[in-house]
Amino acid sequence: MVNCSLCGRPAVYVMRAGGKAYCEHHFLRYFDRKVRKTIRKYQMFRDKEHIVIAVSGGKDSLALLHYLNKLSKRVPGWRISALLIDEGIKGYRDKTIKDFLRIVNELSVDYRIVSFKEEIGYTLDEIVKIGMDKELPYLPCSYCGVFRRYLLNKAAREMGGSVLATAHNLDDIIQTYLLNIIQNNWDKIPKLAPASKGPFHPKFVRRVKPFYEVLEKETTLYAILNSLYPEFIECPYATYSVRWSIRRYINELEEKHPGTKYSLIRSLLNIIEILDKLGYGKDGVIGTCSICGEPSSNKVCRACMFRKELGILT
Repeated sequence: MVNCSLCGRPAVYVMRAGGKAYCEHHFLRYFDRKVRKTIRKYQMFRDKEHIVIAVSGGKDSLALLHYLNKLSKRVPGWRISALLIDEGIKGYRDKTIKDFLRIVNELSVDYRIVSFKEEIGYTLDEIVKIGMDKELPYLPCSYCGVFRRYLLNKAAREMGGSVLATAHNLDDIIQTYLLNIIQNNWDKIPKLAPASKGPFHPKFVRRVKPFYEVLEKETTLYAILNSLYPEFIECPYATYSVRWSIRRYINELEEKHPGTKYSLIRSLLNIIEILDKLGYGKDGVIGTCSICGEPSSNKVCRACMFRKELGILT
């Protein structure tokens, strides 16, 4: 039995790097200080904001919704709304929507659900099948990521949001960092910054990641302690992604060498600074898609390119 380093009560969380242990009370205080420090450090929010929170119904996004909703009670100028993108993944998204609705109703938070079927014309399951039939060289996660980001920005703007908050935690960020290195996508690495940078397109809703320096196991514990943890359901397409292997490898490294994850996030921040100076991949999107009119760094946005290749857009 490990006891809390601060009060001697039974610990619910032990830090492998540093050795500190926290009981439930002191863990929640530690979590709160850590997230507020991240928000201040990267100047994520202003005094007056309509914060739209991207919520999937999973543990991390439910934790972010709960945390920011609670924090907003101390900031009179903040308004909180939740946004869920329903990709149409049978046996997965329909279950997480139930958890989403349970929490937004408990918290009395305004929300909106936007579906691939209504906005794109097909569910992700249908899109994946079309892509396979056409023998297109894309994995399911490629379609999902592009269309999700497209709809998150569009819907957040339509909701009147001034900022879009996503629940990407430290683990998510460093996995994407290594994935981009493996795929030689250096122009995408600056977009992994804690907060999006300008110049901004008039239709672009800036994005922030309040859990940027928070470990996945910490957001998981926060969700459990606040009765937010949903039934664990893995996306059926997750195993198609290289991220699956990267995640396992990083966790093995962290187990053998505590502090590896924090070293990787510091490495990422240093590289973002270097790439910014070299003019790589500015995060602000200043162009307009010639087809849909949404923000794009190219003449035709990625979502419209996919729709054309899939035959959804003629």
